[in-house]
Amino acid sequence: MATLTSIQIQALVREMDQSMRRHKGIKTSNFPEFRAKVAAENEVIYHQFPTIFEMHIEGKLDQTFFDMLKMRRRVELGELTDDEASKQVGQQLFNRYVDPVVKKLPALGAVGSYSDYYKQFDTNASVPPADSSEH
Repeated sequence: MATLTSIQIQALVREMDQSMRRHKGIKTSNFPEFRAKVAAENEVIYHQFPTIFEMHIEGKLDQTFFDMLKMRRRVELGELTDDEASKQVGQQLFNRYVDPVVKKLPALGAVGSYSDYYKQFDTNASVPPADSSEH
């Protein structure tokens, strides 16, 4: 199994977007069938990146996913080592989720949604809603 680049992974997620839009008519009426059709059309992401597949089909991908892809890209370009990227991602997650609890501070602002991420690049972009309560 070949390792995919960050750009290839993002392309797989976008292809999954298209499948989700294509089958959105059955998402609420028959979620298991919706899931099966999307999985069948997106075998690489389903088998090689099952966590990403599950998060996306459940509407749980957010800005954190894209931040991690950006870090992966910087590693691919030699701008960071794996260790440096891991430390930076860990620090960001700590600052967002752990530090406010430990210091009893208000939580940081909400993380941008998946659809918000793409809206910043393409005002005509249509992506599935990030709300997982639709199924």
